[in-house]
Amino acid sequence: MNAPAAGAWPDELHTACGLLRRLQPGDAQALFEGITGDREVTRYLGWRTHETLDQTRNLVSYELARWQRDVARTWVLDLPERRVCGMFQVIGQGPTRQIGFALARRFWGRGLATDAVATLVAVAFTHPSVYRVEAVCDAENDRSSRLLQQAGMKLEARLGRYILHPNLSPQPRDALMHAKVRREE
Repeated sequence: MNAPAAGAWPDELHTACGLLRRLQPGDAQALFEGITGDREVTRYLGWRTHETLDQTRNLVSYELARWQRDVARTWVLDLPERRVCGMFQVIGQGPTRQIGFALARRFWGRGLATDAVATLVAVAFTHPSVYRVEAVCDAENDRSSRLLQQAGMKLEARLGRYILHPNLSPQPRDALMHAKVRREE
Protein backbone atom coordinates (compact mmCIF):
# COMPACT_ATOMS: atom_id res chain seq x y z
CA MET A 1 0.00 0.00 0.00
CA ASN A 2 1.25 3.49 -0.74
CA ALA A 3 1.38 5.88 2.21
CA PRO A 4 -1.04 8.79 1.82
CA ALA A 5 -0.56 11.99 3.77
CA ALA A 6 -1.92 11.72 7.31
CA GLY A 7 -5.63 12.47 7.35
CA ALA A 8 -5.95 12.60 3.55
CA TRP A 9 -8.61 10.87 1.49
CA PRO A 10 -6.58 10.23 -1.64
CA ASP A 11 -8.08 9.86 -5.09
CA GLU A 12 -5.87 6.79 -5.63
CA LEU A 13 -4.51 4.04 -3.40
CA HIS A 14 -2.21 1.27 -4.57
CA THR A 15 -2.94 -2.06 -2.92
CA ALA A 16 -1.04 -5.31 -3.26
CA CYS A 17 -3.60 -6.47 -5.82
CA GLY A 18 -4.58 -3.39 -7.79
CA LEU A 19 -5.49 0.27 -7.76
CA LEU A 20 -8.30 1.81 -5.75
CA ARG A 21 -9.21 4.98 -7.60
CA ARG A 22 -11.90 7.57 -7.15
CA LEU A 23 -15.19 6.61 -8.78
CA GLN A 24 -15.80 8.35 -12.12
CA PRO A 25 -18.93 8.77 -14.29
CA GLY A 26 -17.37 6.56 -16.98
CA ASP A 27 -17.33 3.61 -14.55
CA ALA A 28 -21.11 3.14 -14.69
CA GLN A 29 -21.11 0.59 -17.55
CA ALA A 30 -18.50 -1.68 -15.94
CA LEU A 31 -20.23 -1.40 -12.54
CA PHE A 32 -23.60 -2.30 -14.06
CA GLU A 33 -22.18 -5.30 -15.91
CA GLY A 34 -20.19 -6.69 -12.99
CA ILE A 35 -21.84 -5.49 -9.81
CA THR A 36 -25.01 -3.40 -9.70
CA GLY A 37 -26.89 -5.48 -12.28
CA ASP A 38 -25.85 -8.87 -10.85
CA ARG A 39 -28.46 -10.34 -8.46
CA GLU A 40 -25.90 -12.57 -6.74
CA VAL A 41 -23.49 -9.68 -6.06
CA THR A 42 -26.26 -7.35 -4.83
CA ARG A 43 -28.03 -10.01 -2.79
CA TYR A 44 -26.78 -8.66 0.56
CA LEU A 45 -26.59 -4.97 -0.35
CA GLY A 46 -28.86 -2.22 0.98
CA TRP A 47 -30.32 -1.35 -2.42
CA ARG A 48 -32.12 -3.30 -5.10
CA THR A 49 -30.34 -4.89 -8.06
CA HIS A 50 -30.26 -2.42 -10.93
CA GLU A 51 -32.39 -3.26 -13.94
CA THR A 52 -30.98 -0.49 -16.15
CA LEU A 53 -27.69 1.26 -16.78
CA ASP A 54 -29.40 4.57 -15.92
CA GLN A 55 -29.93 3.34 -12.35
CA THR A 56 -26.20 2.76 -12.05
CA ARG A 57 -25.44 6.16 -13.58
CA ASN A 58 -27.71 7.72 -10.94
CA LEU A 59 -25.87 5.80 -8.20
CA VAL A 60 -22.52 7.04 -9.52
CA SER A 61 -23.80 10.65 -9.54
CA TYR A 62 -25.11 10.25 -5.99
CA GLU A 63 -21.78 8.85 -4.75
CA LEU A 64 -19.79 11.61 -6.47
CA ALA A 65 -21.98 14.22 -4.75
CA ARG A 66 -21.36 12.53 -1.39
CA TRP A 67 -17.60 12.73 -2.00
CA GLN A 68 -17.96 16.47 -2.66
CA ARG A 69 -19.94 16.90 0.58
CA ASP A 70 -17.28 14.95 2.52
CA VAL A 71 -19.74 12.37 3.85
CA ALA A 72 -18.60 9.33 1.86
CA ARG A 73 -15.71 8.27 -0.33
CA THR A 74 -16.21 5.68 -3.08
CA TRP A 75 -13.39 4.05 -5.01
CA VAL A 76 -13.41 1.41 -7.71
CA LEU A 77 -10.87 -1.37 -7.76
CA ASP A 78 -8.97 -1.51 -11.03
CA LEU A 79 -6.80 -4.49 -11.78
CA PRO A 80 -3.55 -4.04 -13.74
CA GLU A 81 -5.47 -4.87 -16.93
CA ARG A 82 -7.60 -1.76 -16.18
CA ARG A 83 -10.68 -3.80 -15.41
CA VAL A 84 -13.08 -2.33 -12.86
CA CYS A 85 -13.95 -5.25 -10.63
CA GLY A 86 -15.12 -3.72 -7.35
CA MET A 87 -16.61 -0.77 -5.53
CA PHE A 88 -15.37 0.17 -2.03
CA GLN A 89 -16.54 2.89 0.29
CA VAL A 90 -15.74 4.73 3.50
CA ILE A 91 -18.74 6.51 4.99
CA GLY A 92 -19.14 8.92 7.89
CA GLN A 93 -17.63 11.75 9.84
CA GLY A 94 -16.36 12.09 13.39
CA PRO A 95 -14.64 9.28 15.28
CA THR A 96 -16.30 6.36 13.43
CA ARG A 97 -16.15 5.34 9.77
CA GLN A 98 -18.12 2.58 8.07
CA ILE A 99 -16.73 0.40 5.28
CA GLY A 100 -18.86 -0.95 2.47
CA PHE A 101 -17.89 -3.01 -0.56
CA ALA A 102 -19.02 -5.07 -3.52
CA LEU A 103 -16.90 -7.17 -5.84
CA ALA A 104 -17.83 -8.59 -9.24
CA ARG A 105 -18.59 -12.30 -8.89
CA ARG A 106 -15.92 -13.47 -11.34
CA PHE A 107 -13.28 -12.00 -8.98
CA TRP A 108 -14.50 -13.64 -5.77
CA GLY A 109 -12.10 -15.82 -3.83
CA ARG A 110 -8.88 -14.10 -4.96
CA GLY A 111 -8.24 -11.92 -1.90
CA LEU A 112 -8.93 -8.70 -3.82
CA ALA A 113 -11.69 -7.43 -1.55
CA THR A 114 -9.79 -8.38 1.61
CA ASP A 115 -6.79 -6.41 0.38
CA ALA A 116 -8.89 -3.37 -0.56
CA VAL A 117 -10.81 -3.34 2.75
CA ALA A 118 -7.58 -3.65 4.77
CA THR A 119 -6.14 -0.73 2.78
CA LEU A 120 -9.17 1.47 3.49
CA VAL A 121 -9.11 0.60 7.20
CA ALA A 122 -5.44 1.64 7.33
CA VAL A 123 -6.14 4.89 5.49
CA ALA A 124 -9.06 5.70 7.80
CA PHE A 125 -6.73 5.45 10.78
CA THR A 126 -4.40 8.06 9.27
CA HIS A 127 -7.09 10.54 10.29
CA PRO A 128 -6.25 11.58 13.86
CA SER A 129 -9.94 11.95 14.72
CA VAL A 130 -10.87 8.39 13.65
CA TYR A 131 -10.92 5.84 16.48
CA ARG A 132 -13.21 3.18 15.07
CA VAL A 133 -13.73 1.61 11.66
CA GLU A 134 -16.68 -0.74 11.37
CA ALA A 135 -18.63 -2.79 8.87
CA VAL A 136 -21.81 -4.81 9.07
CA CYS A 137 -22.90 -7.71 6.94
CA ASP A 138 -26.01 -9.85 6.86
CA ALA A 139 -25.84 -12.54 9.53
CA GLU A 140 -26.12 -15.19 6.78
CA ASN A 141 -23.29 -13.70 4.69
CA ASP A 142 -20.45 -15.90 5.94
CA ARG A 143 -18.19 -14.88 3.03
CA SER A 144 -18.25 -11.19 3.95
CA SER A 145 -17.84 -11.91 7.66
CA ARG A 146 -14.70 -13.98 6.97
CA LEU A 147 -13.39 -11.31 4.60
CA LEU A 148 -13.80 -8.56 7.21
CA GLN A 149 -12.03 -10.66 9.83
CA GLN A 150 -9.19 -11.44 7.41
CA ALA A 151 -8.89 -7.68 6.79
CA GLY A 152 -8.19 -7.19 10.51
CA MET A 153 -11.65 -6.40 11.84
CA LYS A 154 -12.95 -8.21 14.90
CA LEU A 155 -16.42 -9.75 14.96
CA GLU A 156 -18.06 -7.86 17.82
CA ALA A 157 -21.74 -8.71 17.87
CA ARG A 158 -24.84 -10.04 16.22
CA LEU A 159 -27.39 -7.23 15.92
CA GLY A 160 -31.02 -8.33 15.79
CA ARG A 161 -33.22 -6.94 12.99
CA TYR A 162 -30.59 -4.29 12.25
CA ILE A 163 -30.29 -3.89 8.49
CA LEU A 164 -32.48 -3.86 5.39
CA HIS A 165 -31.42 -6.01 2.48
CA PRO A 166 -34.31 -5.48 0.05
CA ASN A 167 -33.13 -8.21 -2.33
CA LEU A 168 -33.79 -10.73 0.46
CA SER A 169 -36.66 -9.33 2.52
CA PRO A 170 -38.71 -6.16 3.05
CA GLN A 171 -38.09 -6.49 6.80
CA PRO A 172 -34.89 -5.76 8.76
CA ARG A 173 -32.51 -8.68 9.08
CA ASP A 174 -29.91 -9.67 11.64
CA ALA A 175 -26.42 -8.35 10.98
CA LEU A 176 -22.90 -9.06 12.19
CA MET A 177 -20.90 -6.05 13.42
CA HIS A 178 -17.15 -6.09 12.72
CA ALA A 179 -14.76 -3.37 13.85
CA LYS A 180 -11.19 -2.32 14.34
CA VAL A 181 -10.56 0.18 17.11
CA ARG A 182 -7.63 2.49 17.76
CA ARG A 183 -6.66 2.03 21.40
CA GLU A 184 -5.38 4.77 23.70
CA GLU A 185 -1.80 5.70 22.91
